[in-house]
Amino acid sequence: MDRLVDLIQRDNMNVRILNKKTEMDKVNKFVPFEVKASDLPGHTYAAIYKDEIVAIAGLRLMEGEVCFIDSMASNQNFESTVRHEALDLLTKTILDLAKSLGFKKIFATTREECIIKRAERHGFKTSKEKIILRAL
Repeated sequence: MDRLVDLIQRDNMNVRILNKKTEMDKVNKFVPFEVKASDLPGHTYAAIYKDEIVAIAGLRLMEGEVCFIDSMASNQNFESTVRHEALDLLTKTILDLAKSLGFKKIFATTREECIIKRAERHGFKTSKEKIILRAL
């Protein structure tokens, strides 16, 4: 993540690289199944609000000019407006990172309509198979 600024400030929320050595217990409190640090992409970020992790998201690097948004999850202990802001900020961070690394396209898969709508607000197109894709 040396190519981007590690910290982005917005409305008392910031995004930074997730410390997989010390923060996995915090992540496992809100993800639906236990996650090991080795399960997450190398570029995994946490949105922090009031010193708590609101959401995480990662960028999985792939062969060629395509990459994948991976491991996006939010902490249900926060109200929906805070979670949505965190996920939007993480999405922007991931898109900026992918572009800075020279990728030409980014995709994700989901069945969740709220995620599809968020992706479309960020310029993604959705296929009938619920694959969301965007040129960078």
